[in-house]
Amino acid sequence: MVEETIKTIREAEQQAEEIVRQSEARCADILNHASEEAGKIKEKALEDAKTKAEKALDAAKAEGEKEMQEALSGVEKEMAALKAAAKKKEAAAVDAVIANLM
Repeated sequence: MVEETIKTIREAEQQAEEIVRQSEARCADILNHASEEAGKIKEKALEDAKTKAEKALDAAKAEGEKEMQEALSGVEKEMAALKAAAKKKEAAAVDAVIANLM
Protein backbone atom coordinates (compact mmCIF):
# COMPACT_ATOMS: atom_id res chain seq x y z
CA MET A 1 0.00 0.00 0.00
CA VAL A 2 2.81 2.41 0.85
CA GLU A 3 4.63 1.35 -2.30
CA GLU A 4 1.57 2.09 -4.38
CA THR A 5 1.26 5.52 -2.79
CA ILE A 6 4.94 6.26 -3.46
CA LYS A 7 4.54 4.99 -7.02
CA THR A 8 1.47 7.18 -7.52
CA ILE A 9 3.35 10.19 -6.13
CA ARG A 10 6.33 9.55 -8.46
CA GLU A 11 4.02 9.20 -11.45
CA ALA A 12 2.31 12.46 -10.48
CA GLU A 13 5.72 14.16 -10.17
CA GLN A 14 6.78 12.82 -13.57
CA GLN A 15 3.53 14.00 -15.11
CA ALA A 16 4.01 17.41 -13.50
CA GLU A 17 7.58 17.62 -14.85
CA GLU A 18 6.34 16.68 -18.32
CA ILE A 19 3.62 19.33 -18.12
CA VAL A 20 6.25 21.91 -17.08
CA ARG A 21 8.51 20.87 -20.01
CA GLN A 22 5.61 21.07 -22.45
CA SER A 23 4.57 24.44 -21.03
CA GLU A 24 8.10 25.81 -21.36
CA ALA A 25 8.30 24.56 -24.96
CA ARG A 26 4.90 26.06 -25.74
CA CYS A 27 5.97 29.34 -24.13
CA ALA A 28 9.12 29.43 -26.26
CA ASP A 29 7.05 28.75 -29.39
CA ILE A 30 4.63 31.54 -28.50
CA LEU A 31 7.49 33.97 -27.87
CA ASN A 32 9.17 33.05 -31.17
CA HIS A 33 5.90 33.47 -33.05
CA ALA A 34 5.26 36.83 -31.32
CA SER A 35 8.77 37.99 -32.21
CA GLU A 36 8.28 37.01 -35.86
CA GLU A 37 4.92 38.78 -35.98
CA ALA A 38 6.41 41.89 -34.38
CA GLY A 39 9.15 41.88 -37.02
CA LYS A 40 6.59 41.61 -39.81
CA ILE A 41 4.51 44.41 -38.32
CA LYS A 42 7.59 46.61 -37.97
CA GLU A 43 8.64 45.89 -41.57
CA LYS A 44 5.13 46.68 -42.84
CA ALA A 45 5.05 49.93 -40.86
CA LEU A 46 8.43 50.93 -42.31
CA GLU A 47 7.26 50.13 -45.84
CA ASP A 48 4.05 52.13 -45.31
CA ALA A 49 5.99 55.09 -43.90
CA LYS A 50 8.45 54.96 -46.80
CA THR A 51 5.62 54.84 -49.35
CA LYS A 52 3.87 57.74 -47.64
CA ALA A 53 7.10 59.76 -47.56
CA GLU A 54 7.75 59.07 -51.25
CA LYS A 55 4.23 60.21 -52.13
CA ALA A 56 4.68 63.38 -50.07
CA LEU A 57 8.04 64.04 -51.74
CA ASP A 58 6.53 63.53 -55.21
CA ALA A 59 3.68 65.90 -54.36
CA ALA A 60 6.13 68.51 -53.07
CA LYS A 61 8.25 68.17 -56.23
CA ALA A 62 5.16 68.58 -58.42
CA GLU A 63 4.09 71.65 -56.45
CA GLY A 64 7.60 73.08 -56.73
CA GLU A 65 7.65 72.49 -60.49
CA LYS A 66 4.26 74.16 -60.82
CA GLU A 67 5.36 77.20 -58.82
CA MET A 68 8.61 77.41 -60.80
CA GLN A 69 6.69 77.32 -64.11
CA GLU A 70 4.34 80.03 -62.87
CA ALA A 71 7.28 82.18 -61.78
CA LEU A 72 9.05 81.58 -65.10
CA SER A 73 5.92 82.54 -66.99
CA GLY A 74 5.70 85.76 -64.97
CA VAL A 75 9.35 86.56 -65.65
CA GLU A 76 8.90 85.92 -69.37
CA LYS A 77 5.88 88.26 -69.47
CA GLU A 78 7.85 90.91 -67.61
CA MET A 79 10.78 90.51 -70.01
CA ALA A 80 8.46 90.88 -72.99
CA ALA A 81 6.96 94.03 -71.48
CA LEU A 82 10.43 95.49 -70.85
CA LYS A 83 11.51 94.67 -74.41
CA ALA A 84 8.37 96.31 -75.78
CA ALA A 85 8.96 99.42 -73.65
CA ALA A 86 12.61 99.55 -74.77
CA LYS A 87 11.56 99.15 -78.41
CA LYS A 88 9.18 102.11 -78.05
CA LYS A 89 11.95 104.27 -76.59
CA GLU A 90 14.61 103.09 -79.07
CA ALA A 91 13.74 105.60 -81.79
CA ALA A 92 13.70 108.47 -79.30
CA ALA A 93 17.07 107.37 -77.87
CA VAL A 94 18.62 107.21 -81.37
CA ASP A 95 17.25 110.65 -82.19
CA ALA A 96 18.65 112.03 -78.89
CA VAL A 97 22.10 110.57 -79.57
CA ILE A 98 22.11 111.95 -83.13
CA ALA A 99 20.98 115.36 -81.86
CA ASN A 100 23.77 115.44 -79.30
CA LEU A 101 26.34 114.51 -81.92
CA MET A 102 25.35 117.40 -84.16
